[in-house]
Amino acid sequence: MVDAEVAVVGAGVVGLFVAHRLAKDGRKVVIIEKEPGPGRGVTAGQATVIHVIQLPFGSLKSRLARKGNHMYDDLCASLGVRLNRMPALLVVKGWLRVPALLVAFVYLKLGLRGEYRVRLFRGKNLRKHEPLLADDVVAGLMVEGYGTVDVDALVSALHAESERLGVAFRFGCVMESAEFGPGVVTLKTTCGDIRASFVVNAAGLYADEISTAFGKDLGRLEPGLGVMAVYSGLGLHSIIAPLPLEVGSRSKGGAIIPATDGTTIVGPTLRVAQSKEDRAYTDEDVDLLTAKFGPLLRTQGKLLRVYTGVRPLSPTRDFIIDFDRAGRTVNLVGIESPGLTAAPAIADMVEQMIAGEPA
Repeated sequence: MVDAEVAVVGAGVVGLFVAHRLAKDGRKVVIIEKEPGPGRGVTAGQATVIHVIQLPFGSLKSRLARKGNHMYDDLCASLGVRLNRMPALLVVKGWLRVPALLVAFVYLKLGLRGEYRVRLFRGKNLRKHEPLLADDVVAGLMVEGYGTVDVDALVSALHAESERLGVAFRFGCVMESAEFGPGVVTLKTTCGDIRASFVVNAAGLYADEISTAFGKDLGRLEPGLGVMAVYSGLGLHSIIAPLPLEVGSRSKGGAIIPATDGTTIVGPTLRVAQSKEDRAYTDEDVDLLTAKFGPLLRTQGKLLRVYTGVRPLSPTRDFIIDFDRAGRTVNLVGIESPGLTAAPAIADMVEQMIAGEPA
């Protein structure tokens, strides 16, 4: 029997941030994770972007992403993790698309309310910032405040620092059922019983199944497969994405992303996978990346590899953060993109819920 104040199910980046935050407040925490190490699920298929824009602006995931964005500089500095800040360029090809760019400029200025700077560029001024843009890319919006983070280093640092703070990790440990008693939740797992005052469900793709085991039907998660290609030899200074922005879309549409290791990530695409374990991509997926993003640049660079990730597509198209004080459970369901950006803000929210403070 392992006793803890809080048990966290899932050691992806969200679960790690939650455990780290709770342990910093002096709480005794245990994490159970079915994989043999941290960050092996949804976290492993990240495009590494720290986001600013998430539409609609009034959604929970938009608010938490903007809050989490502001937290990353201090967190990465304290953890010794590389975070590269850079702007995003939302660009259009051809002068007929410029009116749409002007509409997007006004919309983003109003939505971001001065929290992040938004500017218009065209022609030579645009290429002063990004010389590799194709000749027919005529104008763009620059949104400051974006960045890319070394996700592998972030996972490793959160794991190590959480262990230093006393968090117990149980890898290769599957939750089978839960029993609820007065003031305690007992998790029946393949590595023994774990008894805790509170349980946090941060199980990523399987958070819907865990919430059901906790007696909460919060909807079914669909697995969204994203395909990304990694290139060398580009040396971009900005994240580059084509307009339009789509309010209510399942995806922000992907981008050309300068990674922290000097390579460039292109993507992701998004389609519903055949299963939560499906990671297979096709030539058609790669062709879609090439057709969408290739024409934005003068050169394509050298293709190094293609990889995939699967995100938990929320049934509400927004994060579902459900706190059941009577059941002593917090369910984090549908934490899809921008979950990486929002993760430290989600951790703060969980701490406030458990502490009984206004979230």
